[in-house]
Amino acid sequence: MSEDNDAETPRPWTRRDLVKLGLAAGGAAAAGGLGVGLAGTLLKAPAAPVHQPQSTIRYTRFPTDEWWNALEGQSVKVTDFQEWQGATGVWDGEFVDGKLVAGTGYPVLIIRVKRDDSVFSAPTDVAVPSGFNLYYDDPARDIRIVVVYDRCAHLCCYPGWQVVQNPPPARDYLSPAPTYQVFGIDPIYCLCHGSQYDPMLLVKNLNDKNGVEFVGPSRVHGPASRAIPVFAVRAVDDVLQGAMVDARWYAYC
Repeated sequence: MSEDNDAETPRPWTRRDLVKLGLAAGGAAAAGGLGVGLAGTLLKAPAAPVHQPQSTIRYTRFPTDEWWNALEGQSVKVTDFQEWQGATGVWDGEFVDGKLVAGTGYPVLIIRVKRDDSVFSAPTDVAVPSGFNLYYDDPARDIRIVVVYDRCAHLCCYPGWQVVQNPPPARDYLSPAPTYQVFGIDPIYCLCHGSQYDPMLLVKNLNDKNGVEFVGPSRVHGPASRAIPVFAVRAVDDVLQGAMVDARWYAYC
């Protein structure tokens, strides 16, 4: 047989050839897999940043002319209030050019109540975030401030503090209401349907949406069937800061 014919005759596959082919195929697959994996890593969307709540409570504008409207967007200070004064604010809200971004944060009422321990009461066995309390208390300056979630327990309207008198709040209270009965000051009042809450009496109630026990100003007039929750608070250089005690406290609207 000629050399030309020998050159054209295909050589049979050997075991060594099969091993080489397997190694080559495996290497190609590994390289391809590495490429796909690397591409997947490079193209993977970055993880969403974990939201860090803004603890500072800031003023929000009220629809009618109120003393705090000029402070919109500014930090609430415990020294801003005279006894029985209150204001609307927001916890963990976002502001752009001094204006609250709609739908952000939790609306709150900030109320400086009378510091009278013969009338005021609050539970003492509730765990709150470290450094915070169920209300702000400064005996040296005779300041006590309660911050409540500003959503009514009835139908989630926005109760107010000393801003609406027409129609006036009813005074046929369902339970003791020392804010009015002792001091002549109307309790927190929801104009929508007449519910009222007394910030001098912080009580334990159950959230009827999830069965979780919470603390808030006592419901003293219906149709609401329970209190509304407080935010835990503290002051840092007189700036009022808030914290959720338990996110489930505020989950009902």
